[in-house]
Amino acid sequence: MASNVICGRCSAPLEHPTAPCRNCGARPNWTALERRSKSPLAAAALAIVPGLGHLYLGEWRKAAGIMGAAGLLEFVGLDFDLTAVGAVIGVPMELGGVGLWLYSIFDAYHSAKRLRGY
Repeated sequence: MASNVICGRCSAPLEHPTAPCRNCGARPNWTALERRSKSPLAAAALAIVPGLGHLYLGEWRKAAGIMGAAGLLEFVGLDFDLTAVGAVIGVPMELGGVGLWLYSIFDAYHSAKRLRGY
């Protein structure tokens, strides 16, 4: 059964995307098709909105976790600030949200550098 992939050397259809060509014996070179590298500075700049830098890098799960956690800490911490318990629970939650936001910027920058191979 032929696939929709053709040989890069002789243009014959391949049986499987990873199979060698029957005509010339060439193997597909998938390492040549690398992802375009992302800028660490752009990732850090986008991370001013918590999680957006990770979305830029394609790290969907990490972005969703950071967005959800930072949003929850800030929203719930703000509600606690309006009560008498705010000094004990609300302020640390607000500080935790700010800390997560700063970590998001740091991690987006270093994740982009890691993806680039630095």
